[in-house]
Amino acid sequence: MRPTPRSEVPHGTTFLTPPPSGERALPFEEQVARARAALPEGFPTDLSEVLVAVDVDGTLITAAGASARVRSAYHDLLDAGGHVVVSTGRGRWAARPVLGDLGERRGFSACSNGALLVEWDLEAPEGGRILRSHVFSPRRAIMMVQRVVPEALFGVEVPEGYLVNALFPEGELLEHHRVVPVEELWARPTTKLVVRVPGMDTGRFEQLLGQSGLGGDHEVFVGWTSWADVCAKGCTKASALEELCGILGVPHGGTVALGDGSNDVDMITWARVGVAMGGAAQWIKDRADLVTGAVENDGSAAVMRAILEHSRA
Repeated sequence: MRPTPRSEVPHGTTFLTPPPSGERALPFEEQVARARAALPEGFPTDLSEVLVAVDVDGTLITAAGASARVRSAYHDLLDAGGHVVVSTGRGRWAARPVLGDLGERRGFSACSNGALLVEWDLEAPEGGRILRSHVFSPRRAIMMVQRVVPEALFGVEVPEGYLVNALFPEGELLEHHRVVPVEELWARPTTKLVVRVPGMDTGRFEQLLGQSGLGGDHEVFVGWTSWADVCAKGCTKASALEELCGILGVPHGGTVALGDGSNDVDMITWARVGVAMGGAAQWIKDRADLVTGAVENDGSAAVMRAILEHSRA
């Protein structure tokens, strides 16, 4: 089975992703060899026992989408019997175009940093079904942030998209969204709360969130701008992937996770083989078993190719 056309994604579509890392060009075959050497002794050769969790932004796609090399490796690994799981901070509706860009119709994803476990069927009216949803009340989190950043924008993820207290910068929220009073945000159980302070330095943003005490009661993941995803305590990409492994019958010894952001650290340290992208911060690379090339060097494709080669040895 070859990749289906990118019919879900209009021609010329760009994705809001981190800027290029600036990593020098790396020969692809050298990346594959390094990744293959990093696979531990006893790593499964039966690909039905392998699950590869791949972050999206800064890992799987650039602003132009997935490269031909990434799409090819992704589909070749699936066709050989492996499980490739898009694992992202994006919500369900923002993750869907990524599946379309990959030419994928079915499969599983951990969305909203693990708060949603989705089984895709893009030919179905709803695009698939939610296998698991972890919600929490955002009221306390919103109030904690407002004490230190009164001007913060908030987005509460709901099944149809987002409820927001004010409009976000244009193009940042891909899903349908509606402005409501902040009191209405308090009352809606949510899978994910977004906190955004346009124009604020990311370091200052992180400092203020730390002062709020938000991280004591919630999972907090700061992105590459002054944007944070807030989820229920204990709800991470790793928790969703562990549950999915149980559903699919994949042993922990066959798990691989690739990512570049703070919201990827839990799954990188959880997986049997944790992989940091070349564009990741050094502290994230330090937590990984392997550092592959940056997204612009097709580092994720190199890891998928290495797993395929290992299975054929």
